[in-house]
Amino acid sequence: MAQRNDSGVMSFEADEAIEIYSRVILEADGKIVKAGITGREIGTVLEAAIAAGEVVPVKLVNAPGTHKVRTKEALAVGAILYTEAAGEVQDTAASTSFMIGQAVTASAAENEVVEMIYMFGPTTAVA
Repeated sequence: MAQRNDSGVMSFEADEAIEIYSRVILEADGKIVKAGITGREIGTVLEAAIAAGEVVPVKLVNAPGTHKVRTKEALAVGAILYTEAAGEVQDTAASTSFMIGQAVTASAAENEVVEMIYMFGPTTAVA
């Protein structure tokens, strides 16, 4: 029987340690891992997974409102954001990244957290 989720948050088992607010992808076995630069995420984790096997909540990309995400670099308010390795975002368009949103808050360095509005761009890499 098919399931339905109207809350915009679902719980998944982590297949690795995952930092809070990382972008994550869903693997074929139903577990989540940090999204890479070419990964199209299902959402962002709302609690850190300290180790594989932990179940954590994920705010789905189609959930209403903004998302908090981890940064690869310093970002300005209004910056267009692209996918980056290790579940992070960046404002530099790499040839294999995807445009995913816009920053609502700024960050001064890598591994800080910014608020982002999801705004999906093309379904192909920036190239």
